[in-house]
Amino acid sequence: MAIPLKGTDPSTPELPEGEVRSSADVPTYDNYPGEPLRPVDWRARQERWREFGTPNPRLNETAEKIGSAVGDMVNRAQEARRRFEGMKEDVRRDAGTKVEEMKQRAHNKWENAADAAQQRLEDWKQTASDRAENARDVIVQRTREARVKTRAYVEENPHHVILGIAGAAFALGLTARIWRSRRD
Repeated sequence: MAIPLKGTDPSTPELPEGEVRSSADVPTYDNYPGEPLRPVDWRARQERWREFGTPNPRLNETAEKIGSAVGDMVNRAQEARRRFEGMKEDVRRDAGTKVEEMKQRAHNKWENAADAAQQRLEDWKQTASDRAENARDVIVQRTREARVKTRAYVEENPHHVILGIAGAAFALGLTARIWRSRRD
């Protein structure tokens, strides 16, 4: 026999939305077989235990040892927690101090590097200024020497200078004439 898929069996009526079917195979705990738990009356139990007579000294001794051991362990755990918290605080404080030291060292190194860079820049400026001054002095000196040599040459050979000026003027005039004729 084929098992119909959910919702496809025509003999099963459709359930309204939100309603759930129950089955006898699945227990509900409100009607599950067994007695419900009764509340425990601890005072009555303690009085019944006291009715049995004198307490057992070995039991009391063992209970005291267990209580002492548990109390000792609790104290040790609390002390360990306090120590751990103290160590945590020390580490946090030390870490903060170390971070501040590292920041200060980094700041100092940055300032030193900036000062060194500024000093190098000043040195380069000074070197460039000195070289420019030296170059200017050399140019002025060579210009003076050229002027003196030119005056001496002109005084010794005036006709050569006049012929040179005339030749340069002729070449310039000829060049201007050729250039103008090509433009027109």
